[in-house]
Amino acid sequence: MAITVPPQNKAAFEAVMSALGGDDYSYYLFDVKNVEDKDSTKKVQIALKVFVPQSARLGAVDNIQGALENQGYESRKNAKGTSLDVILPDREKEQIIRIEVKPEGSKGSGGGAAATKIQEAAQCVYAAMRYECGDVENFTEDDFKCGLKACDIPGVDLKEIMSLPREWKDSSWMGAQEIFKKVKGSGWQFLRGDNVIDDGAIKKAFGRVKNQTNLSSEDKWNPADIWMVKKTSKGAVKAHLDKENTIDCLNNALLQMRQDGELVGISLKKIEGSAKMKLLNDIPAAERKANEKAKYVKYDLVFDNGRKGESHPMDVYLYYGSGTFEKFQARNFGGPTKGDWKLELKGKSAAQGKIQGAVLRRLLTDAGFNGVPDEPTWAQSAPGNKPITDEIYKLLNNNNAKGFKKSDPDGEQYGWIDQAPQAWRYSKLAGLRLLSWVKKHPKKDMIMKEMYLYASSQSDKSSVYWKLQ
Repeated sequence: MAITVPPQNKAAFEAVMSALGGDDYSYYLFDVKNVEDKDSTKKVQIALKVFVPQSARLGAVDNIQGALENQGYESRKNAKGTSLDVILPDREKEQIIRIEVKPEGSKGSGGGAAATKIQEAAQCVYAAMRYECGDVENFTEDDFKCGLKACDIPGVDLKEIMSLPREWKDSSWMGAQEIFKKVKGSGWQFLRGDNVIDDGAIKKAFGRVKNQTNLSSEDKWNPADIWMVKKTSKGAVKAHLDKENTIDCLNNALLQMRQDGELVGISLKKIEGSAKMKLLNDIPAAERKANEKAKYVKYDLVFDNGRKGESHPMDVYLYYGSGTFEKFQARNFGGPTKGDWKLELKGKSAAQGKIQGAVLRRLLTDAGFNGVPDEPTWAQSAPGNKPITDEIYKLLNNNNAKGFKKSDPDGEQYGWIDQAPQAWRYSKLAGLRLLSWVKKHPKKDMIMKEMYLYASSQSDKSSVYWKLQ
């Protein structure tokens, strides 16, 4: 079904669509329930329902809200934390886009992971069509069948790909054009989850060398979602990968095979506007690390932003560069019922990667930094625990938090902190401890560089790949 959004709401709606997908989440099972016309004065201008697994509802709202905040949009959750009102800017009377996050039911199963699988497989088929079937404007079923012959995408059928929403079809075709332009070559097979290369030789090779790195997952080593392999070299590529037993040799093998036009990995993002493709980690590890510019620049810490509703943000920002989006957001991603503190690397259009708290401590400890602070336990963070209240109060004061009054004669601020929600106390203290430690450390620039390289999959153990967005 085509959706026509009036011009005054188009930018905000596109921001919402972008916020439904990130590096490690995808919420593209949704229904747009209502779109008001351009002359409507109703408060709810656009209403949509997003369907996710029951256990993921609260985390999904947090992820969407964080992505919208990164794009400059203010939003507020309902009391249960299961829906989000996105405030439309520059209106005389408040108007919103309402996002209700619902548990999957009649809308089918799979949700984010299943949708991502189809979208990635679709990029394979569209790219194959561009290489094998020409630069066509109107695709027929025969065109899709032509593309499918050059793909190995188990678990996804052609009907699912042809049924994708228009915005994903357009994104896939723009991606195909960019791949054709940048990668070039011929005789490619496009892979997503095949048992020979992607989920075969590559996965097994990283499994053999993982303990030689400080990387927690294959995705941190190489975030490629799809792979291109030269059909005539497929056997040789597998044999080459099968013999590598060290991380440096494996990375060198991928460098050689990319340069020789035999194997190419591509990380995917939903494309909005024009497609861009960038080659990452295509130089030796030592040179890559020397060229990195990330360092400690500043921080952003707010106690009270003066807004109605959620006026006390739980996050802390540490900047690794001077740009608006060159920062980490440290916060709890576990919703109101559990602790899941992470640092998220922000980007202009989407989140670029997260570091779990425990992984961050191991990363920095392995890099030779002592005394890396731990976050408080979830139980310790319960309201009324005075030692935790005292620590938060002290660190907000010491770090000159915005909206925090140095003098608190009636104890109003202290009382709010003491009875603040458990998730807020847990998240804020974890961020404050890290901020205070980094600020005082004589090697704070190196700390930020290690964090950036890891979260952006550009550490000295990460391998070559194309990033398409």
